[in-house]
Amino acid sequence: MLRGLGRTQGTTKTQIVLSALRSVFEENFLEKKTILLPEDQYQALVELVGSPLTPQEIEGRKKLKKVPDWNL
Repeated sequence: MLRGLGRTQGTTKTQIVLSALRSVFEENFLEKKTILLPEDQYQALVELVGSPLTPQEIEGRKKLKKVPDWNL
């Protein structure tokens, strides 16, 4: 699935996963759920979530909104 999405979006599998993870973490932080992480991992997460979306992530999200729901 990642390979196919990467091809259709013109991006890497890594970028797709990072974009998806960003959404999951944003939801958890907005709901203020407690997540315990070692300091270095916490700092990396803060940097990732705090960074703006890349143009590829923005475009990829637009394209994914047009894809019908998958039966997983």
